[in-house]
Amino acid sequence: MKITLMTVQGVGVHQRRVIDTNMIRRVALAVRLPLRTEIQPLDLRNTFLQSCRSAGDRYLDVLDAILHLARADSAALAKILSEGGSVWRVREDGKALERRVDPVSTDAFGQATAVEDLASAELRQAWSRAFGRDSDASDAWDHAIKAVEAILAPLIVPAQDKPQVGHVLGQLRSQGERWRLVVPGPGEDHSVGPLITMLQTIWPNPDRHAAGNPRTPSMAEAQAVLHLAVTIVQWARSGAIARA
Repeated sequence: MKITLMTVQGVGVHQRRVIDTNMIRRVALAVRLPLRTEIQPLDLRNTFLQSCRSAGDRYLDVLDAILHLARADSAALAKILSEGGSVWRVREDGKALERRVDPVSTDAFGQATAVEDLASAELRQAWSRAFGRDSDASDAWDHAIKAVEAILAPLIVPAQDKPQVGHVLGQLRSQGERWRLVVPGPGEDHSVGPLITMLQTIWPNPDRHAAGNPRTPSMAEAQAVLHLAVTIVQWARSGAIARA
């Protein structure tokens, strides 16, 4: 779907026949569009829109900024994006754009973040960095790890000072018999082995020196790690990880 001039105008930059020059300037600053500030409102708007036309997906960046900065008509934009078959959609809170994700994964994310706590906050940050316009694979991976630490540390290593996934892994490896998964597994022993494997998969972020040979992860890797983190948070919230 091609985002058009009319879409930008209708969502927040130009409403009720009044040109909001202050909003144009704020949006331009947010998306790094150079604008002369002394020109008349109509010329300012036209220059702004012309700048949008000249740069690839700039319209998407502008819409994302409008959603964040203004009282935009997010419902109208959501309808336009949906009907146009766009890979982008309006985020649940109406304040940003994000890539469309399959409904099963989106629902799982919604359930995992239904509780307002640190784990949910970190998952939302990871989701935004993995699927939002301002994406960053390494940052998404980091926040996914922090979400897992926030949910598992109080459960597995409550006395640990500044707990990390490594501390959780160490405890599960050395005293795994103290813990069980609700899923019995192939040995019918409710081993936490699958959880250990998942934690080994997401930690550490390969972009960190702890990984041994630092490299920048791909977005596909970061998104997969995020989905694993969502599952782990859900398991912990539902009691699927418990003391034996």
